[in-house]
Amino acid sequence: MIRWTVGGSLVGLLLAWPLRPQAQDVSTGAALFGERCAVCHGGDARGAIGPSLVTLWASGATDERVLRTIRQGVPGSAMPPSMAPDDELRAIVAFLKTLGAPAPGAAGGGRSASPPAPGVTLVLRDGRQITGTRRGEDAFSIQIEDTQGRLQGFAKSAVQDIVREAGPAPRAREALPAVTARDILDGLADPSRWLTFSGDYSGRRHSPIAQITPANVHRLTAQWTFQSGTVTRGRGFESTALALDGVLYVTGSNNFAWALDARNGRPFWQYRRELPPDLTYGAQAPVNRGFAILGDRLFMVTLDAHLLAFDRRSGDIVWDTVLADYKIGYSATMAPLVISGSGGDKIDKIIVGISGGEYPTRGFLDAYSPETGARIWRFYTVPAPGEPGSETWPSSSEILARGGGGTWMTGSYDPELNLLYWGTGNPNPDYWGHGRLGDNLYTNSLVAIDADTGRLKWHYQFTPHDTHDWDSNHVPVLGTVTIGGADRKVVMVANRNGFYYALDRTTGALLVAKPFTDTTWAREIGRDGRPIVLNDGSQGCLPDQWGGTNFNPPSFDPSLQLFLVTARETCATYAIQEPKFVPGQASMGGAVRVDRERPNYAALRAIDAATGERRWEFRYASPAMSGVLSTASGLVFTGDNEGNFMAFDTRTGRNLWRHQTGNGIGGAAPMTFELDGRQHVLVPAGTTLVAFALPAQ
Repeated sequence: MIRWTVGGSLVGLLLAWPLRPQAQDVSTGAALFGERCAVCHGGDARGAIGPSLVTLWASGATDERVLRTIRQGVPGSAMPPSMAPDDELRAIVAFLKTLGAPAPGAAGGGRSASPPAPGVTLVLRDGRQITGTRRGEDAFSIQIEDTQGRLQGFAKSAVQDIVREAGPAPRAREALPAVTARDILDGLADPSRWLTFSGDYSGRRHSPIAQITPANVHRLTAQWTFQSGTVTRGRGFESTALALDGVLYVTGSNNFAWALDARNGRPFWQYRRELPPDLTYGAQAPVNRGFAILGDRLFMVTLDAHLLAFDRRSGDIVWDTVLADYKIGYSATMAPLVISGSGGDKIDKIIVGISGGEYPTRGFLDAYSPETGARIWRFYTVPAPGEPGSETWPSSSEILARGGGGTWMTGSYDPELNLLYWGTGNPNPDYWGHGRLGDNLYTNSLVAIDADTGRLKWHYQFTPHDTHDWDSNHVPVLGTVTIGGADRKVVMVANRNGFYYALDRTTGALLVAKPFTDTTWAREIGRDGRPIVLNDGSQGCLPDQWGGTNFNPPSFDPSLQLFLVTARETCATYAIQEPKFVPGQASMGGAVRVDRERPNYAALRAIDAATGERRWEFRYASPAMSGVLSTASGLVFTGDNEGNFMAFDTRTGRNLWRHQTGNGIGGAAPMTFELDGRQHVLVPAGTTLVAFALPAQ
């Protein structure tokens, strides 16, 4: 259903609708809309106190769904149900449909995200004149798309005159500079850019920008706040914004997405997907963790398990590919990763993982063509009968077909080895292990995948036969670490089971394994690479189902050889019961009871990457799930559940600065970029984004 968070008195009915609205219906609908709906949605339907409605069909809406939502209203919002007659509702929908008519020649069923906007010519104080289409404006700034297709934002203090045109500005779209394979391979070399979920392929989330330092970070001040206007039960932004040429591309809950002016947070465009009312896992975790970018396109996965390609200038959909059937429990929430196979200079694959391990589904990792959306290969994280790894499961095709093993967190990539490193999730059912005896490969593992073929090169399983929902959906971190006197190319993981690991990233050989939490579950790893379990839960509390850490990204400072992660210390008891397996329904196999009488807290911990020893920590009042960003100046940025955004000295762990955002900071991590010669730090907090910088000189 359409998930307006605010709205007017639109109403509807679950009925089929002809493809071509009749002129009489449109005329009647326009009048009814003006009388009943314009007070909230604006006379032109572009939004007032309620959201814009011109993008409904652009986001994949159907007449049937719009009618149903209009009829039922949106519970928990300002949009009530209506008792208007059916013919009036149909007329309103007919009118709305004309506002989102298909763009001529749109690929893959894509539709125009908005009607033509007026053209403007900006006369800047430095003498330049820039012609474009107005995308947004307030008293202090204006956002345009220029005739080359670039999104640009200007402070009005820098503008001498605004010449407003009667119609849209001309376009020369072929001139838009494209994001290339070389740009992505260069990672964070250009300080104005952040082009992948982790900033580069390594997953280390460590920025070379050093303008903000331990000596001046106390002067950091908020520059702007973007309020998404979305509502999500207990979840907020878990996305990392992409930064390119002064524009931030960011996704939000319920598959909203925006292109924002990095100078002030004002949108150039907004997208919202029309989601079906019968979502399964997508309704349980309605989050999204970000875009991928390539050429002039953006890529996003959806809660109903699709992969979308956008035109990044307009937010129009270029193509739409189905990943899996959401009705049986699949969803997609991770940020895609674009890669070039065999170390080439051309990006030729979009790598996408899948969610839904709490439902009777089978996890997989996919590669798709950026041009067409066609699937190139698929790797299943639960083998089929007779395939390698199937011997670690019962010999039942039914059990294997619902074995879990989601791939819902973005992985990392080594272009030299042409290997993808991806974490896999829990087996299904989560807690009831009696019906799936064995190690249950390749769940709770790190898998190294050949990027050209999708074939498994090696794997390491962190938690064999998991019965605690301790997914290994972490961001694998690539780096060079001096171990035993030799430089080793490693992949590092702080795992939900409470252990820090460093593995040889060519062979998967275990090099370091040491607890980074105080868990009593296990304290060492045996010679066979398996944890030596001391407490299965019968000898006191275990970490809860969120584990010793979670999907919130860590960071790695290569100069200090420090791995920085938010660690969680919790105490829980697992009550198990045999589940029933029904497609589209969760099959957890029990429940978790957290002991609230014992201390439950979190800490930012610095771990020696070569030994796994803790170097320092800073404790929080509750079990936070915030991501981490480090910088070359020796700073660490992170947050907590109580809304504190903080900066620390990387060497010592001393807190140097904090800002109360007013919203819990969970799941997402900060990112940083340079704009107009100033370093900015952006943090998601609840359903808002807050940007910080040092005062302008």
